[in-house]
Amino acid sequence: MDGINLVSLQDEIAAHVASEFPNYQIVQDEVLDDEYILRINNNVKPFAVLQFGGLARDTRGASFAGVRHDEYYSYVDIAIVGPTPRIARRVLNMFMDNLIGHRISNGAELTPVSRVDTFAVRDSSGAPHLYLSIGSLEFRFNSSNPDANITP
Repeated sequence: MDGINLVSLQDEIAAHVASEFPNYQIVQDEVLDDEYILRINNNVKPFAVLQFGGLARDTRGASFAGVRHDEYYSYVDIAIVGPTPRIARRVLNMFMDNLIGHRISNGAELTPVSRVDTFAVRDSSGAPHLYLSIGSLEFRFNSSNPDANITP
């Protein structure tokens, strides 16, 4: 990695998650809209959805050398889709327990940053259909070469 390349860090995290949990389907950047969720059978095997956040700058430790020398952070939301709230919570707990503390290249450890929430997804009659259990992990990193710029 050269310069600030958030996508390569996101790819690294996604590859690590897939290698740690080979028995689970891992979906990236999927928007789980109502129509998609209601097509999923409520006996579905639990699966994970990774949604990555954007680039943010930590202004508390800002450098006099310039913005490219500062520390940055981003996050990944992990949503577990499961047939019951307990299964969704248990699988999310397993993912979080395994991923907390994993160190990314040129960065810090994955750290939980928000509470864990579990939501019921209801069908058209108002009955619970599926459950989503969601947690977030933040990761901090530095530019690997502050004088480099990545251009597409």
